[in-house]
Amino acid sequence: MKKPLLFLIFLGIFLSARAQEKSYDTLAVVVLDHMSALIGDLTSVQFRLQSESDQIIHGIGTVTTQELSHVWFSGPDKLLVEIWGNKGHRGFWYNSQTLTWYSFTENNYVVIDVPDKTIDMIDSIHSTYGIDFPAADFFYPTFTDDLIAWSDFIAFQGRTNIDGQSCYQIVAINQEMTVQIWVSDEVLCLPLKMVIVYHGDQPLQRYEATFSDWQLNPDLPNGLFDFALPPGAHQVSILPRK
Repeated sequence: MKKPLLFLIFLGIFLSARAQEKSYDTLAVVVLDHMSALIGDLTSVQFRLQSESDQIIHGIGTVTTQELSHVWFSGPDKLLVEIWGNKGHRGFWYNSQTLTWYSFTENNYVVIDVPDKTIDMIDSIHSTYGIDFPAADFFYPTFTDDLIAWSDFIAFQGRTNIDGQSCYQIVAINQEMTVQIWVSDEVLCLPLKMVIVYHGDQPLQRYEATFSDWQLNPDLPNGLFDFALPPGAHQVSILPRK
């Protein structure tokens, strides 16, 4: 009886070790690299993003919220985001010197001194105030490397269709969440959709975002990114998160 028992112990150790190995599909990495390189070469871009998230609220259960975002990027240091959703109508203006958050719903605004590059600004605002910008991850030059470092497993799932558009499907997994990304299989290899499913006991259970109306290298005037104070608007303060 000892030999079978030892065999099962060693088999269990072997299977456990194999389960802990990381696996990255080469084709998936090539698609992500191509997408990231195309986005990185843009001088400006605008698109729309329809997002939906499910959260568990104590005493209520799962609640779904929706948002529509219109995003403008220009160069390495200008960003405008306008958002409509459950939290009201609001916008962010970034002109390389300051970030202005404005609530159309409440007619108030916040001005924050930030770093002079868009990616650095996004990192600073997220770490200090917990504010996320729609689809920001796709605009990091290290997107593929970051996803590999984050993931235990990345797989190419083949071709499929999103709203009649042919695309590649890629899945990335770690212990905390599963991320699915759909990327157009056309010459312009742009992201079409992303779904994040969180594992375990998380307040946020699921996030889904769909891209549309991509415009590449549009002529965006610098004045677009300067906040124009609306009549009667009043300035308020925002506290850093704990």
